[in-house]
Amino acid sequence: MSKAFKINWKKIAASVGGKISIGRLHPRVLAWIEKHAKENEPWAAAVSGGSDSAALLLLLWAHFPQKRKSLTVLHFDHATRPESAADAEEVKAVAKQLGVIFISGRRAPGGNVSEAALRESRWNFFREQLKANKARIIFFGHQRDDIAETMLMRLARGSGVSGLCAPRPVREFPDGVVALRPLLDLSKKELRSAIMRSVMAGAEKAVWREDASNERDQYLRNRIRHRVIPSWQEAIGARDLDAGVARSRTMIEDDSDALENITFTLMHDLLSGEPLTLTRISGQPRAIVRRALWWWLLQNKVDKNLNAQAFDTLLDALVNSQPGRWSAGPGRWLLVDANGLSLSTPHEPATPANWGPLILKSGVLLVLPTGAKLSARIVKVDPKLRQNLKSSKIDPFRTSFLAIPGKSSAVVLRVRSWQPGDRYRPLGAPGRRKLQDLFMDKKIPLKERHRLPVVCREDDEPLWVPGLPPAHAWRVGAATRTALELTYHS
Repeated sequence: MSKAFKINWKKIAASVGGKISIGRLHPRVLAWIEKHAKENEPWAAAVSGGSDSAALLLLLWAHFPQKRKSLTVLHFDHATRPESAADAEEVKAVAKQLGVIFISGRRAPGGNVSEAALRESRWNFFREQLKANKARIIFFGHQRDDIAETMLMRLARGSGVSGLCAPRPVREFPDGVVALRPLLDLSKKELRSAIMRSVMAGAEKAVWREDASNERDQYLRNRIRHRVIPSWQEAIGARDLDAGVARSRTMIEDDSDALENITFTLMHDLLSGEPLTLTRISGQPRAIVRRALWWWLLQNKVDKNLNAQAFDTLLDALVNSQPGRWSAGPGRWLLVDANGLSLSTPHEPATPANWGPLILKSGVLLVLPTGAKLSARIVKVDPKLRQNLKSSKIDPFRTSFLAIPGKSSAVVLRVRSWQPGDRYRPLGAPGRRKLQDLFMDKKIPLKERHRLPVVCREDDEPLWVPGLPPAHAWRVGAATRTALELTYHS
C-alpha cells in the first residue's frame, strides 16, 4: 500500500469485490463460515501490507459488510528492515479509512531472525490479540502461488500427508483458534490485477508495500520461489504448475482428513495415561497406527521428547510388537511390550526389555530404545589416529574404531541389546569370551549391561559394546587405510 497518491479505499474495495466475487473465495472457507461462524463474533485479519494481504482486507470488507465494525486488522512488524515501520503506518491509514480496527505489534530488535523464529513471534502476537479481543477467527492472505513453495519446503522436512496439505483453507487449532485462508484458489497475478484495475486511472505505482527481504535468498522460501519454482515451470512447459499443485494439495487434504477421521473413531475414548494396547490397533494399516501413536503421544504430552527418527523407531517397534524402551524425559520411559505401548512412572525399574535388532548405517545417527544414540562414520586412518589408538587416548565407553573389510564405501551393521550367551574375541585376547564375563571384569553394573548397545555383524556376531574392546578380527592394523568410527552418546 502506498501514499504515492490519494486513494479512496472504500471505493477500491468495492471495485475489487466486483472483480472477484464472493463465490471465488475458497469453498471450504465459505462452508465453514456458513456452518460454524457465529453472527456476532469478531474477526481478525493478518495484514502485512503486501499485495496478498491487501487483497484479503479489501475482499473481506467488500463481501462481509456486516463484519466491518467487528473486523480487526492485525499487523506485525518483524523489525528486520529499516522501512518496516512505514508499513505499519500505511496499513493503519488504510484500516482507518475503511473504518476497521487496527492493532500492531513489533518484534524486539536483534535475536534469532530465522523463518521459524519470525513465524513464532508473529503467531504469538496474533494469539495474544485474539485472546484479548475474545476472538477465535483469523484470516490470512495465502494465495495459490504459496502452495507449491510450502509443499516443497514440507517435502524437504520429510512431512507426511498432514504436512503436505498445508496451507489448509481451514485450520482449527487445539486452543480454539481457527485460521481461514479464502484466497487459495486465486493467483497472486489475479489479485494484483484486480487491485490495480480498481485504482484511479493514471496510477503507475503499486498500491501495496513490497517487502524487500522477499527478493533476497536469505530464507528457504525465497530460494525456492526464485530458483526452484521457475525451473520447475520451465521443465513442464505450458502446463499450469500452480493449478496442478493446488489440485494435488486438495486431494492430499481429503486423504489426510479421511485418515484423521478413522483415527478419531479408533482413539476418541482413550484417556491420558491409558496404554495404547495392541488390541486397539491390531489389523490397522501402518498409516493409521502412525496417527494413533502420534495421538497417544500428544495425549500424554511426550510428543516433544522424540525426534523424527526416534518416532519412526518407536512406530516400527509398535507395528512389529518388538519390545523396547525409550526415554520420555527425566524419570519417564515409553515401554513397548507384548500388550502395547505404555508410559512408565518414575518408580519403575530402569532396566529396559530386550530390544533390537536395529540397522546402523554409516553417516546416520541412530536413536536407541534406551534414549541413547549411536553414530557411525567412515574415517581415514592417519598417523595421528594410530598414535591415539596405541596410547589409549580414546575413551572405550564412548568411541571405537573397526577396520573396514575390503573397499567398502558404506557399512551396515546390526545393533541390539545384550543376550545371554553372547560371546566374541576381544582385541588382543587369545580366544572368544562371554560378554557377561567381560562385563564383570570391567565392573559394569547389571542394570547398565542391558542398556548398552551390542554392535554386531549381519550374522549377529558381536563387534563392539561400549566399555569393551572391539572385535579382534576387525582391529585397525598396519595395513588398514579406512576405519568405521563408532560413537556412543549415553
